[in-house]
Amino acid sequence: MRISKTLLMAVASVALLAIAGPASAGPYYQGKTITLIVPNSPAGMMSRYAHLLAPHIAKKLGAADMRVKNIKGGGGLKGTNVLWASKPDGLTIGFTNVPALIVAQLAESPGVRFDATKLTYLGRAAAEPRVLYTGAKDPIKNAKELEALKRPFKYAAQGTDEDFYSVAVFAKAAGFPITMITGYEGDADSLLAVIKGDADGHLTSLTSARPSFKAGDTRPLVFFTAKRNKDFPDVPTVLELVKDPSKKAPLEAIVSIVAMSRGFFGPANMNAEATKEMRAAIEATLTDPAVLNEAGARHMPIVSWPGAEQQVQVKKIVAASHDLTPILKAALKSIK
Repeated sequence: MRISKTLLMAVASVALLAIAGPASAGPYYQGKTITLIVPNSPAGMMSRYAHLLAPHIAKKLGAADMRVKNIKGGGGLKGTNVLWASKPDGLTIGFTNVPALIVAQLAESPGVRFDATKLTYLGRAAAEPRVLYTGAKDPIKNAKELEALKRPFKYAAQGTDEDFYSVAVFAKAAGFPITMITGYEGDADSLLAVIKGDADGHLTSLTSARPSFKAGDTRPLVFFTAKRNKDFPDVPTVLELVKDPSKKAPLEAIVSIVAMSRGFFGPANMNAEATKEMRAAIEATLTDPAVLNEAGARHMPIVSWPGAEQQVQVKKIVAASHDLTPILKAALKSIK
């Protein structure tokens, strides 16, 4: 049987596609330009992730471009409000710490113009441990000393984001006084305040905090995780420090929320075809060996989670976390 040259070329093309992996491009995004709103500082880790991933996602979609647009303010609320009001055509999506959106809504923050349960979740890029750190010269040497603190713990806050609320819940559960010092812009500004001694500590991702640990400028105090971190086995988690079950429940809720971490999302009722293609492209990007290698080289770990599963989990978490509302509202009121 004679096989034509055309057929051989077709078979070869299919084989190459199989080796490269399934294509996620579809007709909806072909040749279009997408805006990726990042409601955080242009110099922060969130923006670094966005700029790393955006071109890869655009390529897998067959889109002309995905442009990162920073709209900072209000602990991520300003940019998210803009996203919420945008057309649900899939051409404007967002990327930020999803926990910031959830806790702001639970706190009934006046800056919230969206419903976190109705946003269209498109996939999580990273789930990093959050760590509360202090300055190397700070008098508070370990987490247990918080219980005996004779004065308020001075916390460097970057607006009313998820870190602000997480520390407020921890302080309430552990029973130590705290003063929120607001006005800091981004992790770098907060870090400088802690090193200088203007504040006792700040809560951030381990990736952001690790360089200052290595330099000896700061030290980890406590992790906002369910289990201890293998790289810092002597540093406790917040759940270890609170024994009373009634006080521990809100803390367990906030730890579950912060685990949602960095994710992509669109406005409510986003176009079904666009949602399907975007979720597929994001998942393909976050599991692409070349992307994982590039992220690893930049010390930006990727821990992906499908958007459809994220959608369900957000609704469950919000429904189960209303006991947090009085604590979060009190924290918000304390800085007004």
